[in-house]
Amino acid sequence: MDLGLLFTGGGMRMAELVELGRRAEVHSIDALYLAEAWRSGFVPLTALAAATERVRLGPYVLNAYGRSPFVTAMAAVDLDEFSGGRLVLGVGGGNKVINEVWQGIPHARVLTKMEEYVTVLRQAARTALGERLDFQGQVHEMHWTPSVDPIRPFPVILAGIFPRMLRVVGRCADGLAAGAVISAEYLRDVMKPAVTKAAPDADRDPGELRFYCGSFLAVDADRERARRRAREAICALFDPLPHPYYEFTLREQGFSAAADAALQFMPDGALERAVEAIPDEAIDRVAIAGTPDECRARLAQYEGIADELVLVNVTPPPEGDPGAAYDEVFALAQAFRA
Repeated sequence: MDLGLLFTGGGMRMAELVELGRRAEVHSIDALYLAEAWRSGFVPLTALAAATERVRLGPYVLNAYGRSPFVTAMAAVDLDEFSGGRLVLGVGGGNKVINEVWQGIPHARVLTKMEEYVTVLRQAARTALGERLDFQGQVHEMHWTPSVDPIRPFPVILAGIFPRMLRVVGRCADGLAAGAVISAEYLRDVMKPAVTKAAPDADRDPGELRFYCGSFLAVDADRERARRRAREAICALFDPLPHPYYEFTLREQGFSAAADAALQFMPDGALERAVEAIPDEAIDRVAIAGTPDECRARLAQYEGIADELVLVNVTPPPEGDPGAAYDEVFALAQAFRA
């Protein structure tokens, strides 16, 4: 199982991000990703590509409503070439707030749009110089003769949580980009079967699909402090930006009371009330939080289930030193590899 690292913010400047990328490559991290809600989808990844040699790079995930397939395809081909074939292109449909409030774009026909969006991007990655791409769908249309030869058919992975989107993943994408708060059991027993069952409907081999799974990570010698940080990270999914897909997965895994509390208390700023409602069992199953030994054991639970575990470090940095928040993360990655 590979280990990825997803950067989501933390007040880092670009130079600090690049330095973290260099350190991650040295310390057994296999891939670096950025959440586009924090920074733009391609510029920071290009900076990371220039500073590294081995790690895979990608948005986790790119917002499909903010870019046409044409613009995304050109940028992806460029980044894959610049990085020497290290791009993993993660895309997703966002939600109503991200699309309608932040961008003023109707959040409509999500399933159809994403199936067509991924399909045309995969075609673009396979359209050689001098060939023509012709795609006519219900939402997207693209007729294009590229001026650059892609160096390879880079993978396109699709974010999915809800059952119908999981079937879309199986029909058209190279893999699933699953979000946080997903237990190894839920990925194994619910999500993977839904994706792989849909693949033969599109004459695709389920064995060729890859499964990426995000997870909040808090590693600390102080066990309770780590678990508190994981609780706060889960609560933060409910305000200021709502994530209905994480509410869904919490309920599906038996933690409806925690979701109810977060929905009730977080918009009012009552963090303590929301935190108190998250049971120990939830932290044990849907987060990786605790001492280094405990976190190493939790990582092992995903082996053979996830092809790559994408870690989201929720340890806050010391004042003025964002990189110090990753010291324990890198130590954990190296211990896991040992």
